[in-house]
Amino acid sequence: MKPRYVIIGASAAGSSAAETLRRHDPNAQITVVSDEKITYSKPLLSYYLAGKLGEEQLFFRSPDFYERYGIEKIHARAVGLRPEKSTVELSNGQKLHYDKLLLATGAAPRFPKVEGIQRDGVFGLRKLEDAQGILARLPKTKRAVVLGGGLVGLKAAAALKERGVAVTVLIDSPHALSQMLDESSARIFEKIFEQNGVAIRTRAKPVAVLGTKEKIEGVQLASGEVFPCDVIVVGKGVDPSVELLEGTRIRRDYGVLVDDYLRTSVENIYAAGDVAQARDVLRGEPWINALWPCAVEQGRVAALNMLEKKAAYRGSMRMNSVQFFGVPVISAGLAVLTPGPLGGRPGEHDETLESRPAPGIYRKIFLKDDTIVGFVLVGDVPIEAAGVLRILMERRVNVASIKEELLELGPDLGRLLPLIVENKERFVEREFQELVHTVGV
Repeated sequence: MKPRYVIIGASAAGSSAAETLRRHDPNAQITVVSDEKITYSKPLLSYYLAGKLGEEQLFFRSPDFYERYGIEKIHARAVGLRPEKSTVELSNGQKLHYDKLLLATGAAPRFPKVEGIQRDGVFGLRKLEDAQGILARLPKTKRAVVLGGGLVGLKAAAALKERGVAVTVLIDSPHALSQMLDESSARIFEKIFEQNGVAIRTRAKPVAVLGTKEKIEGVQLASGEVFPCDVIVVGKGVDPSVELLEGTRIRRDYGVLVDDYLRTSVENIYAAGDVAQARDVLRGEPWINALWPCAVEQGRVAALNMLEKKAAYRGSMRMNSVQFFGVPVISAGLAVLTPGPLGGRPGEHDETLESRPAPGIYRKIFLKDDTIVGFVLVGDVPIEAAGVLRILMERRVNVASIKEELLELGPDLGRLLPLIVENKERFVEREFQELVHTVGV
């Protein structure tokens, strides 16, 4: 009898798993359940909102992907999970039996608990329908408020500014991008946004969305100050979608806890993507790094293990790259110490190296016991070094011998040759061995 694999979620992790399952098992029954009809890239929604991409350019799978791969796609929401019966209950009344189940339910926008937040005209920016709803209001929108200064919030603010909307960003935290940047680098981007006509207010705590049933009128702060607006976008981060786990024995912390094979605590159930709390290579413990490439890789690895091919997940680490108003920034590893369920912790750094060699150029490297644990690079020139710094960080290489050079590193791996030779067991890949062989070491 053909095994039946059921995947809940059709974004990066779910579609990657479905494709991997089919590639390795041409005869398996594969069912994907999703409450969205199409498969598209969520990180590109802000570019769609800004008018830089059309809707068709959001698709990372062709419209006939599931049909072509012989995969059943059900447009519904999973509302119940019964591991003891190996079944999933759907919003359309169906009950699906599975032999192996993958939870790829992703994450949902974190809305602040303020009066009126459910009013018509308040949007997240996590789904295509969010962007479409905002676009539908643009002809009558002169002013917008973005609640939250996270990556999604600032990308939404920049997109709305591109559309000619007056935008104010209200941030509860002491500085913007508090999950991505340290305070010094965040101030650079706050200034850049202000210079481009986007107002930024930090330590601004919203208490109410004002308006009527028909329209919103503004946001009121705890101070009593009111910011009039026609539309509100919430960009305060996301939380893993774990509602389906209620009443089950599946272990969870912030997200679904998985082992190095992406197995949950319940037999035949796996998890991948933004809902899965998998190993972080820097911390050495379960963590969620809600990144598109991580979700794709986790989906692939989970599928291999569902097929009993015993593939270990090597782990992930936080790394974000974005460009605001022409200025690029990369943040990686433990570059922030932010409160919250997945924030940094005191003691994760014991030394920092910092440099501002030119206007618009900023470099900061975080060290722990002479190994790199995080970095922030702002501007065109230092970003060339990101690949080299990431290699050193991932391999947990002691950099004491080149500490003075770290802030000046470029893309040339040759400068790392002495470290590669000293740490051969950490550089077993062909390209590193060829580099050593080429120079005759």
